[in-house]
Amino acid sequence: MADKLSTFVSVCAGGLVTNVDPLTQASQLAGSAVRMINYEPALSGGYRRISGYQNSYGTVPGTGAVLGVHVNGNINDGIFACRKPSSGNNYLHRWNSSTEAWVTITTGGSPDMTNVERVRFIDYNWSGEVTLLTDGINPAATYDGSSYAQITHANAPNNPAYAEEFASHIFLTGDSSEPYNLYFSAPLNATDFSPANGSGVINVGFTVTAIKSFRNQLYIFGAHDIKRLTGNSIANFVLEDVTSNLGCLAPDSVVEFGGDLLFLGPDGIRPISGTDKIGDVELAPVSKEIQSIFDNYYLSEQIIDISIIVIQKKSQFRFFFKNDSSLSLIGAIRKSQNKQSIFEYSQLIGIEANCVASGYVGQFEYVIHGDGAGKVYRQENGTSFDGAEIFSLYQTPYYYMEDPEIRKIVYKINTYLKSEGNTEVFVGVSYDYDDINTLNPTTYNFSTEGAAAVFGTAIYGSGDIYDGNPSPKALNNISGSGNSVSISYVTNNTNASHTIQAISLTYALADRR
Repeated sequence: MADKLSTFVSVCAGGLVTNVDPLTQASQLAGSAVRMINYEPALSGGYRRISGYQNSYGTVPGTGAVLGVHVNGNINDGIFACRKPSSGNNYLHRWNSSTEAWVTITTGGSPDMTNVERVRFIDYNWSGEVTLLTDGINPAATYDGSSYAQITHANAPNNPAYAEEFASHIFLTGDSSEPYNLYFSAPLNATDFSPANGSGVINVGFTVTAIKSFRNQLYIFGAHDIKRLTGNSIANFVLEDVTSNLGCLAPDSVVEFGGDLLFLGPDGIRPISGTDKIGDVELAPVSKEIQSIFDNYYLSEQIIDISIIVIQKKSQFRFFFKNDSSLSLIGAIRKSQNKQSIFEYSQLIGIEANCVASGYVGQFEYVIHGDGAGKVYRQENGTSFDGAEIFSLYQTPYYYMEDPEIRKIVYKINTYLKSEGNTEVFVGVSYDYDDINTLNPTTYNFSTEGAAAVFGTAIYGSGDIYDGNPSPKALNNISGSGNSVSISYVTNNTNASHTIQAISLTYALADRR
């Protein structure tokens, strides 16, 4: 006979966890997920079904895949894209927001885009905003909003792949004939590589895979090494060892995020964390919770084709694998109760991105990507994947409540959530790790209503909802029993997003089996 009713509560926090045993995850990480697809850790708490994306910019002139996209709100209308030209050599295009069309930029110097696979961008502002482009095949080039020019100084590298602005110099590296050399321009002059004017070359001792300026230091990455450059001119530049035990595998995985510098190492996502002790750099992985996912990625050569963007307003970054809609990740930072920064992850499926970029145009943050067919899309836009339904899934651990060997009868699920509009969520209940000998109930569902009305525009008494979902709780009466139970939330529609914040189960202990 069943005992008295009890309540089990789980607050949604911790994100996707794949590297913890089931009992530990259920007891110590109850708010985490064993599966989480197209839900994102929300700054306000809980897990939010992600927003959609739209083909806001049509097709870029040219042929093949989009080779690079860029956002810089201080140049023209802020949106740029690169694609192999159908004829000629003009591969760089800017979006004209007035005509809603691409404008082709005349690229002097006759760049050969035949073998280019990715174009990279950096920005600097010494006497005006300038974007600098590298592609590993052609000379570096600058664009200032009106003219494009290649950097063809006799002492500059011929085909650098990577660039960075540091200490009022432009640093270029990744030249195919000398991949270990780091070139730097004269101060405040990106096109002058004359030694007499303060430029130079540094042999770092390994093939460079990425460079990034961070906290007044320039970090230089190899596949198995990391060094950093300090100082501010040729007179006092000093090259220092950071580590020779690990490096950066993916050139476009390096990003400044959460007050740190992240990169993809041989064992997942690692930060470079500066400490108070001079010369001490602490290296530690921050993706151990999902390491099994990365282990699968490392089996594929696609690992080098990863790219990353940051969404500032969400304190979130996103990893994309080139032209693979099934190999993407969302990472976010949330503050714990003791104010520590905690990384949380989820999987993102359904966005095929050859290249990505994010940045501000005016007061608005733009997140864009280019695909293999020449189209450019804006993410964080709408409630569909360019018209297609968004599939999302959040599955809890298998809760065993008081004892993993005692059967429980579960009567109710209360889902605490915040809705942004009308939507429908399907609820699945699974007992005993989907044991075929345990009877699992049918799928349930609940609906959410419209988002909050805007004060001053809505009419009181008209049916508008002033505080969002009229009830922050959805109730499902369920059936079934087992030693453990997991709850799944699934959507596959173009409805508004919602955030699942907490779950409570009403249950009773039954017999021991």
